[in-house]
Amino acid sequence: MTYSPRPRWMYRTSVGTAMACGLAIGLATPASAGPARLTSVQLDAPDVTVSFRDTDPEDASHTLVLRPQGPGETRRVAVAGEVPGVNRTVVKTVNAGIRADLAYCAVIETRTKPGEGIAGKFSVIEISNEVCSKGAGSADAPSDVSIGSVTGEANPAAGTNRNYWISYRNAGADAKDVTVTVQTSGSVTMRRAPESGTFNGMQCAAAGTGFRCTGGTLAKGASGQVPLLATVKSAGPGAIHATITATGDPNTGNNAQTLGILAVPPKS
Repeated sequence: MTYSPRPRWMYRTSVGTAMACGLAIGLATPASAGPARLTSVQLDAPDVTVSFRDTDPEDASHTLVLRPQGPGETRRVAVAGEVPGVNRTVVKTVNAGIRADLAYCAVIETRTKPGEGIAGKFSVIEISNEVCSKGAGSADAPSDVSIGSVTGEANPAAGTNRNYWISYRNAGADAKDVTVTVQTSGSVTMRRAPESGTFNGMQCAAAGTGFRCTGGTLAKGASGQVPLLATVKSAGPGAIHATITATGDPNTGNNAQTLGILAVPPKS
């Protein structure tokens, strides 16, 4: 079965209607919103970590469907119930019973709430875009580096020095040529770059309004932190922007984070 995004007109099928070969008998009525947007799928058998953006205000449940790229069974597992509002990102790790030696292609099936009127007993099943992925243990599997968080004092006093910490990790296969870039803006500026060679072998040097650390390596599941040694130069808003890259990382949606701060006047 090949999955593809549903058009604006789709079949509304009752919850109890039998479905075969991807076809359903129902009433053709316009959908209220488009299907969910699947952004990333990370395989770590038997678990799967999935990230998707919900777009339908009438969603009732979301199911992850995994189709193996080779011999094996298609796996279906519930990942979320109703997601309040729209355009919210859901990140969920589930035990899907997948095999470590197989790649899988995935979609999110979203079932909406029944409507009103003549079609009130019917609900819509929307199919997201498809994302394919290889297991982290595969020889040619991709890395998946990410910035976890930027932590530190949110309201530092002007004229003081503060340290902020940028966390990073690799959820995919071993990552090479890892680069972490940190820039500052507004009321905060860098005091000096971190020491080279200390953070997963990265070489750090001043760059722009902050620093860049290059040439690091991260094994599967490895994580770390790199500090920003900062000076709060004035009262007012500021920000710390962090990004990470690695050779062969196809998932760039988790590669950046920003911490906003609001510096306060120094105590008299």
